[in-house]
Parts: sequence; C-alpha cells; structure tokens
Amino acid sequence: MAFQEAFLNLAIDRDITGEVYRVFFYLMGKLDFENYIHVAQTDIAEALSLQKANVSRAVRTLCDKEIILKGPKTGRTITYRLNPEYGWKGKVKNMNAARFTVIQGGKAEAEKTQPV
Repeated sequence: MAFQEAFLNLAIDRDITGEVYRVFFYLMGKLDFENYIHVAQTDIAEALSLQKANVSRAVRTLCDKEIILKGPKTGRTITYRLNPEYGWKGKVKNMNAARFTVIQGGKAEAEKTQPV
C-alpha cells in the first residue's frame, strides 16, 4: 500500500535525483513485512550498476529526508525501514501504530534498543 501525498512530495523534491529514485525503487522492491528492508549497499550497487559511493549517498539522502529510517544492524549490514507515511507492507492494524510513532518523532522498538 503506497500513499499518494508521499509520492507527490517525492516528485517535487529537487534533492531526489535519478540515482536516489533508482535506489528508492530498488529498496521498495526489497520491502519486507512491517516495512523492513534488509539489503547490503554493495548488493544494491551491483544490481543497479552504480558505484557504492553513489548508493551510499542516495541512502543517506533518503535517510536525511526520513523516507527510510535507519534500523538495527544485523552482522555487517544496517537494516532500514520504509517510513510508513510513504507506504506499508504488513497488517493494517500495525500500520497506524507505526505511522503514529513516526509522526510523534519516536523510533520503532527495534531502533530503540540500538546504542547510539
């Protein structure tokens, strides 16, 4: 489930460029339940034929814009979550709680346990 207003915001944001869009769409394709995304930047770079530095920059832009949210690290890979204001994959009953957490400026439970 995706949200129209979020897509309009993406379309008008001048900081969201071609490579950022490509990385965003790739991440959307890897979206798991409860909006988790678990994929290494090296794998993204290889799949999209981009340099890892460009993927890193695109991911940083998406994080800075709070389109994706940094999650816990698993092994050497950082996990992410799609901001539920941009879309949702999972049970609808869990979507409102996740959206409320983001709106209130909080972090998901998995993120709260990570050291800063």
